[in-house]
Amino acid sequence: MLFGGFTMKKISIDVLIEKLTPCLIMWLLMITPTLATNASQDGLNPGRNEGTGNESAYGTMRIVDFRDLAIFIGYWLETDCNAANNFCGGADLDHLYDVDYDGYPSDVDCDDRDPNVFPGAPEIRDGKDNNCDPNGKADEGLIVPGDIIITEILYDSSEVPDGRFEWFEVFNPTDTPINMRTWLLRDQPTSTQDIAVVNDDVIIPPGGFAVFCHTLSVNFNGGVVCDYEYGHLTLENTADELILDFDGLVVDEVWYDENNGWPRATTGSLNLDPNAFLLDNNDPNNWCNSPNGQEIPNGDEATPGAPNMNCW
Repeated sequence: MLFGGFTMKKISIDVLIEKLTPCLIMWLLMITPTLATNASQDGLNPGRNEGTGNESAYGTMRIVDFRDLAIFIGYWLETDCNAANNFCGGADLDHLYDVDYDGYPSDVDCDDRDPNVFPGAPEIRDGKDNNCDPNGKADEGLIVPGDIIITEILYDSSEVPDGRFEWFEVFNPTDTPINMRTWLLRDQPTSTQDIAVVNDDVIIPPGGFAVFCHTLSVNFNGGVVCDYEYGHLTLENTADELILDFDGLVVDEVWYDENNGWPRATTGSLNLDPNAFLLDNNDPNNWCNSPNGQEIPNGDEATPGAPNMNCW
Protein backbone atom coordinates (compact mmCIF):
# COMPACT_ATOMS: atom_id res chain seq x y z
CA MET A 1 0.00 0.00 0.00
CA LEU A 2 1.28 3.47 -0.83
CA PHE A 3 1.35 6.21 1.79
CA GLY A 4 2.78 9.65 1.03
CA GLY A 5 4.80 8.19 -1.85
CA PHE A 6 6.23 5.33 0.27
CA THR A 7 5.35 1.63 0.14
CA MET A 8 4.09 0.48 3.53
CA LYS A 9 5.32 -2.85 4.86
CA LYS A 10 2.95 -5.29 6.51
CA ILE A 11 3.27 -4.58 10.18
CA SER A 12 1.34 -5.43 13.35
CA ILE A 13 -0.66 -2.79 15.18
CA ASP A 14 1.54 -3.07 18.27
CA VAL A 15 4.72 -2.59 16.26
CA LEU A 16 3.11 0.26 14.32
CA ILE A 17 2.24 2.08 17.52
CA GLU A 18 5.69 1.43 18.93
CA LYS A 19 7.33 2.80 15.81
CA LEU A 20 5.12 5.82 15.31
CA THR A 21 4.78 7.13 18.87
CA PRO A 22 8.28 8.73 19.21
CA CYS A 23 8.08 10.27 15.76
CA LEU A 24 4.58 11.68 16.29
CA ILE A 25 5.68 13.19 19.57
CA MET A 26 8.65 14.83 17.85
CA TRP A 27 6.50 16.13 15.02
CA LEU A 28 4.00 17.64 17.46
CA LEU A 29 6.84 19.32 19.34
CA MET A 30 8.08 20.78 16.07
CA ILE A 31 4.75 22.30 15.02
CA THR A 32 3.67 23.58 18.46
CA PRO A 33 5.59 26.90 18.10
CA THR A 34 3.97 27.45 14.71
CA LEU A 35 0.48 26.81 16.06
CA ALA A 36 1.14 29.07 19.04
CA THR A 37 2.37 31.87 16.77
CA ASN A 38 -0.58 31.52 14.44
CA ALA A 39 -3.05 31.51 17.32
CA SER A 40 -1.73 34.86 18.51
CA GLN A 41 -2.41 36.50 15.15
CA ASP A 42 -5.70 37.60 13.59
CA GLY A 43 -6.63 34.38 11.86
CA LEU A 44 -4.41 31.58 10.65
CA ASN A 45 -1.10 32.80 9.28
CA PRO A 46 -0.78 31.24 5.83
CA GLY A 47 2.98 31.92 5.60
CA ARG A 48 2.97 31.53 1.82
CA ASN A 49 0.32 31.59 -0.85
CA GLU A 50 -0.31 28.06 -2.04
CA GLY A 51 0.94 27.48 -5.55
CA THR A 52 2.93 30.70 -5.75
CA GLY A 53 5.61 30.37 -3.10
CA ASN A 54 5.07 34.01 -2.14
CA GLU A 55 5.19 35.05 1.48
CA SER A 56 2.05 36.39 3.07
CA ALA A 57 1.71 39.74 4.78
CA TYR A 58 2.83 38.06 7.99
CA GLY A 59 5.69 36.40 6.17
CA THR A 60 7.44 34.61 9.04
CA MET A 61 5.72 31.23 9.53
CA ARG A 62 4.15 28.87 7.03
CA ILE A 63 0.96 26.97 7.62
CA VAL A 64 1.34 23.48 9.08
CA ASP A 65 1.39 21.16 6.06
CA PHE A 66 0.40 17.57 6.69
CA ARG A 67 2.59 16.47 3.81
CA ASP A 68 5.36 16.74 6.38
CA LEU A 69 3.63 14.18 8.56
CA ALA A 70 3.29 11.83 5.59
CA ILE A 71 7.02 12.15 4.96
CA PHE A 72 7.85 11.32 8.55
CA ILE A 73 5.53 8.30 8.71
CA GLY A 74 6.58 6.95 5.33
CA TYR A 75 10.25 7.25 6.15
CA TRP A 76 9.69 5.63 9.53
CA LEU A 77 7.86 2.61 8.07
CA GLU A 78 10.31 2.11 5.19
CA THR A 79 13.46 2.04 7.33
CA ASP A 80 14.74 0.49 10.49
CA CYS A 81 15.12 3.99 11.86
CA ASN A 82 14.06 4.44 15.48
CA ALA A 83 14.60 6.67 18.44
CA ALA A 84 17.80 4.80 19.32
CA ASN A 85 19.63 6.11 16.24
CA ASN A 86 18.40 9.66 16.88
CA PHE A 87 16.20 10.08 13.79
CA CYS A 88 13.56 11.80 15.88
CA GLY A 89 16.35 13.82 17.45
CA GLY A 90 16.80 15.50 14.07
CA ALA A 91 19.78 13.70 12.55
CA ASP A 92 18.09 13.32 9.14
CA LEU A 93 15.67 16.25 9.11
CA ASP A 94 17.67 18.27 6.58
CA HIS A 95 17.47 15.37 4.14
CA LEU A 96 13.69 15.08 4.55
CA TYR A 97 12.58 18.67 4.88
CA ASP A 98 11.72 20.65 1.75
CA VAL A 99 10.41 23.83 3.34
CA ASP A 100 9.58 25.63 0.09
CA TYR A 101 8.35 22.48 -1.74
CA ASP A 102 10.55 23.01 -4.79
CA GLY A 103 11.60 19.36 -4.88
CA TYR A 104 14.99 19.85 -3.19
CA PRO A 105 15.49 19.13 0.53
CA SER A 106 17.28 21.50 2.86
CA ASP A 107 20.62 19.72 2.72
CA VAL A 108 21.02 20.42 -1.02
CA ASP A 109 18.88 23.56 -1.47
CA CYS A 110 21.01 26.67 -0.87
CA ASP A 111 17.89 28.63 0.20
CA ASP A 112 15.05 26.36 1.28
CA ARG A 113 12.84 29.36 2.01
CA ASP A 114 12.59 30.42 -1.63
CA PRO A 115 11.00 28.13 -4.26
CA ASN A 116 12.86 30.04 -6.99
CA VAL A 117 16.20 28.88 -5.56
CA PHE A 118 17.40 25.30 -6.01
CA PRO A 119 20.24 23.47 -7.80
CA GLY A 120 19.94 24.02 -11.54
CA ALA A 121 17.16 26.63 -11.30
CA PRO A 122 17.05 29.26 -14.05
CA GLU A 123 18.61 32.55 -13.00
CA ILE A 124 16.15 35.41 -12.64
CA ARG A 125 17.03 39.06 -12.05
CA ASP A 126 16.54 39.21 -8.28
CA GLY A 127 20.02 39.57 -6.75
CA LYS A 128 19.99 35.92 -5.62
CA ASP A 129 21.97 32.84 -6.56
CA ASN A 130 18.97 30.98 -7.97
CA ASN A 131 20.87 27.94 -9.29
CA CYS A 132 23.02 27.37 -6.17
CA ASP A 133 26.43 27.98 -7.71
CA PRO A 134 29.22 26.71 -5.44
CA ASN A 135 30.67 30.23 -5.20
CA GLY A 136 27.32 32.00 -4.75
CA LYS A 137 27.33 33.85 -8.07
CA ALA A 138 24.06 35.71 -8.66
CA ASP A 139 22.31 36.89 -11.84
CA GLU A 140 24.94 35.59 -14.24
CA GLY A 141 24.00 36.34 -17.84
CA LEU A 142 21.55 39.03 -16.75
CA ILE A 143 23.85 41.88 -15.68
CA VAL A 144 24.68 44.46 -18.38
CA PRO A 145 27.18 47.34 -18.50
CA GLY A 146 26.01 50.28 -16.43
CA ASP A 147 23.99 48.24 -13.93
CA ILE A 148 26.53 49.30 -11.29
CA ILE A 149 28.45 52.55 -11.66
CA ILE A 150 31.46 54.01 -9.87
CA THR A 151 30.48 57.34 -8.31
CA GLU A 152 33.27 58.35 -5.92
CA ILE A 153 36.95 57.49 -5.49
CA LEU A 154 39.34 58.45 -2.73
CA TYR A 155 42.83 57.58 -3.94
CA ASP A 156 44.97 60.30 -2.33
CA SER A 157 44.11 60.85 1.32
CA SER A 158 45.63 63.52 3.51
CA GLU A 159 46.96 60.66 5.64
CA VAL A 160 50.54 59.45 5.10
CA PRO A 161 51.02 56.77 3.94
CA ASP A 162 47.61 56.85 2.33
CA GLY A 163 47.19 53.24 1.09
CA ARG A 164 44.93 51.96 3.87
CA PHE A 165 42.72 55.05 3.63
CA GLU A 166 41.73 54.39 0.00
CA TRP A 167 38.17 53.49 -0.95
CA PHE A 168 35.60 53.87 -3.70
CA GLU A 169 31.82 54.06 -3.90
CA VAL A 170 29.39 52.42 -6.33
CA PHE A 171 25.71 53.04 -7.08
CA ASN A 172 22.90 50.80 -8.33
CA PRO A 173 20.76 52.77 -10.83
CA THR A 174 18.49 49.79 -11.61
CA ASP A 175 15.16 48.79 -10.07
CA THR A 176 16.38 45.43 -8.68
CA PRO A 177 18.95 44.56 -6.00
CA ILE A 178 22.38 43.46 -7.24
CA ASN A 179 24.69 41.13 -5.34
CA MET A 180 28.35 41.78 -6.20
CA ARG A 181 29.59 38.49 -4.75
CA THR A 182 32.27 36.96 -7.10
CA TRP A 183 32.81 40.28 -8.92
CA LEU A 184 36.38 41.33 -9.68
CA LEU A 185 37.72 44.74 -8.69
CA ARG A 186 40.73 45.34 -10.88
CA ASP A 187 42.81 47.62 -13.05
CA GLN A 188 43.90 46.98 -16.64
CA PRO A 189 45.78 43.75 -17.41
CA THR A 190 49.53 44.26 -17.08
CA SER A 191 52.40 42.36 -15.55
CA THR A 192 51.57 44.07 -12.23
CA GLN A 193 47.77 43.92 -12.42
CA ASP A 194 45.87 44.31 -9.15
CA ILE A 195 42.82 42.07 -8.75
CA ALA A 196 40.54 41.74 -5.73
CA VAL A 197 37.66 39.25 -5.61
CA VAL A 198 34.44 40.01 -3.74
CA ASN A 199 34.09 36.83 -1.68
CA ASP A 200 31.05 37.79 0.42
CA ASP A 201 27.55 39.01 -0.30
CA VAL A 202 27.47 42.74 -1.04
CA ILE A 203 23.86 43.40 -1.96
CA ILE A 204 23.17 46.89 -3.27
CA PRO A 205 19.49 47.85 -3.23
CA PRO A 206 17.88 49.77 -6.09
CA GLY A 207 19.02 53.38 -5.89
CA GLY A 208 21.52 52.46 -3.18
CA PHE A 209 25.25 52.89 -2.60
CA ALA A 210 28.01 50.58 -1.39
CA VAL A 211 31.51 51.50 -0.25
CA PHE A 212 34.52 49.27 -0.93
CA CYS A 213 37.57 49.98 1.21
CA HIS A 214 41.17 48.94 1.40
CA THR A 215 40.71 48.66 5.19
CA LEU A 216 37.38 47.83 6.83
CA SER A 217 37.96 49.13 10.36
CA VAL A 218 36.83 52.71 10.96
CA ASN A 219 39.75 53.01 13.39
CA PHE A 220 42.28 52.53 10.59
CA ASN A 221 40.60 53.91 7.43
CA GLY A 222 39.83 57.50 8.42
CA GLY A 223 36.40 56.79 9.90
CA VAL A 224 34.67 55.50 6.76
CA VAL A 225 31.82 53.00 7.19
CA CYS A 226 32.51 50.33 4.59
CA ASP A 227 30.52 47.51 3.05
CA TYR A 228 33.50 45.40 1.98
CA GLU A 229 37.26 45.26 2.51
CA TYR A 230 39.06 44.44 -0.73
CA GLY A 231 42.60 44.54 0.66
CA HIS A 232 44.71 43.66 -2.37
CA LEU A 233 44.02 46.58 -4.68
CA THR A 234 45.93 49.84 -4.95
CA LEU A 235 44.49 53.09 -6.27
CA GLU A 236 47.52 54.97 -7.55
CA ASN A 237 47.81 58.69 -7.04
CA THR A 238 47.64 60.85 -10.17
CA ALA A 239 46.48 58.12 -12.60
CA ASP A 240 45.02 54.62 -12.51
CA GLU A 241 42.15 52.46 -13.73
CA LEU A 242 39.27 51.05 -11.66
CA ILE A 243 37.28 48.31 -13.38
CA LEU A 244 34.24 46.35 -12.16
CA ASP A 245 34.27 42.92 -13.81
CA PHE A 246 31.47 40.37 -13.47
CA ASP A 247 31.96 36.99 -15.09
CA GLY A 248 34.23 38.49 -17.76
CA LEU A 249 31.92 41.44 -18.44
CA VAL A 250 33.17 44.97 -17.76
CA VAL A 251 30.17 46.46 -15.98
CA ASP A 252 31.83 49.82 -15.34
CA GLU A 253 35.27 51.42 -15.52
CA VAL A 254 36.89 54.73 -14.69
CA TRP A 255 40.36 55.66 -15.98
CA TYR A 256 41.36 58.79 -14.09
CA ASP A 257 44.47 60.76 -14.99
CA GLU A 258 45.27 64.15 -13.51
CA ASN A 259 47.58 64.86 -16.46
CA ASN A 260 44.79 64.39 -18.98
CA GLY A 261 41.95 66.65 -17.88
CA TRP A 262 40.84 64.91 -14.68
CA PRO A 263 40.44 66.94 -11.47
CA ARG A 264 43.31 66.70 -9.01
CA ALA A 265 41.70 64.97 -6.04
CA THR A 266 44.09 65.30 -3.11
CA THR A 267 42.95 65.26 0.54
CA GLY A 268 39.49 64.49 -0.77
CA SER A 269 37.56 62.26 -3.12
CA LEU A 270 36.95 62.33 -6.84
CA ASN A 271 33.21 63.04 -7.01
CA LEU A 272 30.86 62.16 -9.91
CA ASP A 273 28.26 64.88 -10.39
CA PRO A 274 24.84 63.36 -9.49
CA ASN A 275 23.37 64.82 -12.69
CA ALA A 276 25.83 62.64 -14.63
CA PHE A 277 25.00 59.29 -13.02
CA LEU A 278 23.34 58.13 -16.22
CA LEU A 279 25.96 59.71 -18.48
CA ASP A 280 29.52 58.61 -19.27
CA ASN A 281 31.30 58.37 -15.93
CA ASN A 282 34.62 57.81 -17.72
CA ASP A 283 34.51 61.40 -18.94
CA PRO A 284 36.55 63.80 -16.76
CA ASN A 285 34.07 66.59 -17.49
CA ASN A 286 31.49 64.79 -15.31
CA TRP A 287 33.75 64.72 -12.23
CA CYS A 288 35.06 67.21 -9.69
CA ASN A 289 36.79 67.30 -6.34
CA SER A 290 34.37 66.73 -3.48
CA PRO A 291 33.06 70.19 -2.56
CA ASN A 292 34.18 71.71 0.73
CA GLY A 293 32.05 71.22 3.80
CA GLN A 294 31.55 67.44 3.52
CA GLU A 295 34.24 65.89 5.70
CA ILE A 296 34.79 62.37 6.95
CA PRO A 297 36.28 61.98 10.48
CA ASN A 298 39.93 62.22 9.42
CA GLY A 299 39.30 65.55 7.64
CA ASP A 300 39.24 64.37 4.01
CA GLU A 301 36.46 65.91 1.92
CA ALA A 302 34.11 63.10 0.81
CA THR A 303 30.60 61.63 1.01
CA PRO A 304 31.08 57.82 1.17
CA GLY A 305 27.77 55.93 1.05
CA ALA A 306 25.75 59.15 0.81
CA PRO A 307 24.40 61.18 -2.13
CA ASN A 308 27.11 62.96 -4.09
CA MET A 309 27.46 66.71 -4.06
CA ASN A 310 26.69 68.78 -7.14
CA CYS A 311 29.86 69.83 -8.92
CA TRP A 312 28.47 73.06 -10.33
